Amino acid sequence: MVSAEFMDIFGILAFVIVLIIGVIIKIKRRKLPNNTLDWIAIILIIIGLIGLIVDIVMVYRGYF
Repeated sequence: MVSAEFMDIFGILAFVIVLIIGVIIKIKRRKLPNNTLDWIAIILIIIGLIGLIVDIVMVYRGYF
């Protein structure tokens, strides 16, 4: 059976991808009404950071 900490490693990779996508959108955004793309990028960055921190803590507590 696969442990939860092992699956959290894949969560770290997923949140890194979400974070990278958010940063790319923020850097290369196009002007949209009401800065819609800015909000999307900010939300993706926040979700990526929070998820990354939680998964890193879970992996650290599980393996060390």
